[in-house]
Amino acid sequence: MGLFGGFSEVGDREFYEKVISAEKPSVVLFVEPGNPANRGVAELLEGFVEEYGDRVNFFLVDVSRNMCHEDFGVFSFPALIYFRESMELDRHDFVPTRELVEEAIRRILRLT
Repeated sequence: MGLFGGFSEVGDREFYEKVISAEKPSVVLFVEPGNPANRGVAELLEGFVEEYGDRVNFFLVDVSRNMCHEDFGVFSFPALIYFRESMELDRHDFVPTRELVEEAIRRILRLT
């Protein structure tokens, strides 16, 4: 998954420990390999990883090898879920605009 630089891949086994129980807020990207929309999302998120990577964990879930997306009712890919303090605060079940991602990240960082 070299397309998603700055993202740490996470699987079912460690999802709750690394994402839900993490001290830092998390952005989780659920992707289906081979989906052409992945490239657009990767390009969109690249700047956010650079800007917020010290304050936000960025995780990638390959849904062809993991099932945790079903726990959150995610069945359309790519999808983003934003977590803080074990709670889902926002989600995008579509390719979002830069403004929507910025708003969601600022919300999990309590900047808005």
